Amino acid sequence: MTTSARTINEILETVRASPTYLNLWSAFKRIQGMALPPPDDPQRTVRIAVIGSSTLEPLAACLDTLLRLEGFHPVTLVGGFNTYRQEALSSNSVLTEHRPDVVILNVDLWSMLDRAFISECVKMSPDMRLELVRKCVDELTVIAKALVQNLSATVLLSNFIVPVFTPFGIADNKLRSGLRELFTEANRALAEAFLNEGRVLVVDLDSIASDFGKSRVVNWNTWYRGTIPYGEDFTVHLAREYTRYFRALKGRSKKCIVLDLDNTLWGGIIGEDGFEGIKLGNTSPGLEYVDFQRALLSLYNRGVILAVDSKNNPEDAMKVIREHPYQVLREEHFAALRINWQSKVQNIVELAEEIGIGLDSMVFIDDNPHERELVRQGCPDVMVVDLPKNPHLYRATIEQLSVFDVLAITKEDLERGSMYAGRRKRTELESQSASLEEFLRTLELKVHIKRADAFTTPRIVQLINKTNQFNVTTRRYTEVEVRSMSSSADSIVYGMSVTDRFGDEGLVGVGILKKRDNRWWIDSFLMSCRVIGRSVETALLVKMVSDAQAQGATEVYGEFIPTKKNAPAKDFFEQHGFELVSADDKGTRVFVLRLTEKKLAVPEWIQLIEE
Repeated sequence: MTTSARTINEILETVRASPTYLNLWSAFKRIQGMALPPPDDPQRTVRIAVIGSSTLEPLAACLDTLLRLEGFHPVTLVGGFNTYRQEALSSNSVLTEHRPDVVILNVDLWSMLDRAFISECVKMSPDMRLELVRKCVDELTVIAKALVQNLSATVLLSNFIVPVFTPFGIADNKLRSGLRELFTEANRALAEAFLNEGRVLVVDLDSIASDFGKSRVVNWNTWYRGTIPYGEDFTVHLAREYTRYFRALKGRSKKCIVLDLDNTLWGGIIGEDGFEGIKLGNTSPGLEYVDFQRALLSLYNRGVILAVDSKNNPEDAMKVIREHPYQVLREEHFAALRINWQSKVQNIVELAEEIGIGLDSMVFIDDNPHERELVRQGCPDVMVVDLPKNPHLYRATIEQLSVFDVLAITKEDLERGSMYAGRRKRTELESQSASLEEFLRTLELKVHIKRADAFTTPRIVQLINKTNQFNVTTRRYTEVEVRSMSSSADSIVYGMSVTDRFGDEGLVGVGILKKRDNRWWIDSFLMSCRVIGRSVETALLVKMVSDAQAQGATEVYGEFIPTKKNAPAKDFFEQHGFELVSADDKGTRVFVLRLTEKKLAVPEWIQLIEE
């Protein structure tokens, strides 16, 4: 570890122990004052620009430090005071030179209206008030679209905080175009304007402020002294909300919740209280656990994986899961279960392997603080939730756990639960088969491969940015970059979908073929762990090699760039007849497939469907 890295770690340890506004701000200033080399890890580097209508450096400072606490390497630019129009509309500004991955556009509606609006709006007609606000929304929409046109960044556009004060008093909601209705209408119009624009995400600042308490959002001392829009505590609160977008953008959101059973999914201990004695019903005590399970089911239905890690007799626990009339989460909702008497740490390691995700994608929930501490120490990459003692607070705890975000909910997200149920059935079938080939021949595998289009690109981008294990290069690309490659004559982007007798896995594989110096290279090749072991990767590789050959290629090159997680892909090229060309001291290896010497074929048990 370098001296500067050690110094940053020491600074962040202080913040981690006490993440106050002053500590976050101080850490930002100290780190900015260091002569740091440019970050060299593209997976962790994120270039940020914060622009808007007021003094936003405190918000940028808190966000920068919070992202460092999560392992990112932010490179942050703060725009000038109220210069966001010039910065956005110019194609040759400090903003464009910064080449941000993410632009935070935070503009106060009051700054866009005439300063006399608050006092004069009472005398205006409803149509005049509405027209003024619509002009502001239109202008902000133009600015956000200019950012999309001039940059390759994702834009996080804040909506407006609906004011608590209104000069119309309690009659405000009895008027057409009352003040609060105007702000609400502006927020609706912003959301509508960017509903189908994947690169502009409207941040619901009004809801964030409501959750925090609108009367505490502004510190009037710092507002009048420095036009700082938010008080210290709300600045930290808002910066934390922004980190959710960065986790999702970089594929760092959590994917799986591992649950204890006794006193977690139901009240009491099934081995002692019995089937009829546990607390699970439509009145309290019991309703708390039902509501907790319903909250978990809502996450399951949008794509979060559920698993069980419980010290119990399997027969007792499964009887509740299968037969209890008030049990919400049934067997089919769990991707995997470990109900036994062995260490929960060992169970979690096995669950991660069975589900095919990393330990850092898992969240552990258990009522027992002793078990939580064992998991915290035994699996430091797993996020351990401190479940409150009072089950009345279980539901609130899971609802406030904002670590499962995705930028768009795809068809695959909505069907993930049934996909994992199908996976369990496949595992059972495999255990009954005499050989792997016999097992594969019974699956009735169909592989659909088509080039990226407007419908598949969001899922392709999602896979590119979150797939870690079966990923030969782990190169991350934005939606803009994927669309650019898709439309180029020198590159091809493929999406692979898989179905079998147990169901539709959806789009689970991505390949990117690029032409470099008149040679065709496999720039990216990645696949969801859900379909590893079914030889479907060979079908995608055959299609890519075949297309390169049709373009005149006699050789196809591939790279393996090692990371901490992509060991499952390390032998991919060798297993398909590629020859090693070179290797460097970081472990990166380059391979070539000579098409005059080697022919690849789709396995007999796979029906390849090219679209």
